[in-house]
Amino acid sequence: MNIRPYKETDKDFLVSLSTRFAESNLMGWRDPEKMEETQLKIAKESLNDPAPGTEIFVAEEETGELLGFIEVKPHKDFLSGIEQGNIVAIAVSSKGEGKGVGKRLMEKAEEWAHQKGYHQIILNVFAKNDRAVNFYKHLNYETEVLKMVKEI
Repeated sequence: MNIRPYKETDKDFLVSLSTRFAESNLMGWRDPEKMEETQLKIAKESLNDPAPGTEIFVAEEETGELLGFIEVKPHKDFLSGIEQGNIVAIAVSSKGEGKGVGKRLMEKAEEWAHQKGYHQIILNVFAKNDRAVNFYKHLNYETEVLKMVKEI
């Protein structure tokens, strides 16, 4: 498996994977169709007009088959002013699951952050996405902030 920088020819693959973000358990008030629609919109906007410093890395088999991607960008912590790396998005295709693709992409993000001189890397994940939360915990990520929601 090779982890390489994004190329324009990868665009359709990345957009198609963006719907995977809506597949996890969501709070009951979230509309899954709206989530999928929004994720597609975000993916297209991110690829067409990326935020400054954004980089995308793609995992591919030696055969050229694409298996996943990770999007990273700089972030400045609001409270401390510390510059950090931010994992904006990570997705693995169903064909890539269980092959270590996610772990390799996360390693690439940490390598990117280290090369940029960051001492921290952050990400957001839906609390009910148990699979992803456990994956990040396995990689020694810790919960710092929780967003609490109450339906009224």
